[in-house]
Amino acid sequence: MSGETTAVIRGRVYGTVQLRHTERGTPAARFTVMQVPREYDRARGQWRDGEPVPVICTVTGPLARHVAECLTDAVHVIATGDLALRDNRLHLDSAQVGVDLTHHVAYVDDTLPAVLAGRAPARPRATAREPHRAAPARPAAAPAAPATDWWQTPPRRPWDAVTAPSRTGR
Repeated sequence: MSGETTAVIRGRVYGTVQLRHTERGTPAARFTVMQVPREYDRARGQWRDGEPVPVICTVTGPLARHVAECLTDAVHVIATGDLALRDNRLHLDSAQVGVDLTHHVAYVDDTLPAVLAGRAPARPRATAREPHRAAPARPAAAPAAPATDWWQTPPRRPWDAVTAPSRTGR
C-alpha cells in the first residue's frame, strides 16, 4: 500500500491476542498495543503520561503463532513494521514483535530453567552420602592469564544448578 511508514511502536498489549488462519492455512494474529507517549510539563518541570494511542498490530506466519502463545494482556512489547491509517485507526503490519526487557524477563526455549520447562533438574553435584569420583588426571597447563574483559571471563554456573531443589531439606 502506498502511504505506509516504517515505525517502531512501544507499549502494552491491550486485551487478548486473536489467532486465526487464512484460507490457505497461514496463521495470522491481531492484537492492540496501547502506546502512551511521555510529555514534558514545563510548568511542573516533570514528565507525565500523555493520551494513550491504540495501534492495531497484525502479524502472519510463524510469528503469529509465537505472538499468540507468548503475549497476554498488559505485557510490554516493542513492535516494528509498516504503519498506516485505515478507517481512522492506526494499523501496524508487524515485521517483528518482542517483549520489552525493560519491564519483563523473557526466556528462550534453550534458556528456560528446567523446573519451568518441565524437565528434570540437573543432577546435583556429589554429596557426603555419595563418594566423589576423581576426574582423570590432566597434564599440567600453564596458568591462565587474567581476563581483561567480560567476554573472556569464564561462564558462571548454568541456571539449572542455581534453581535445582536442595537435597539438604532446607
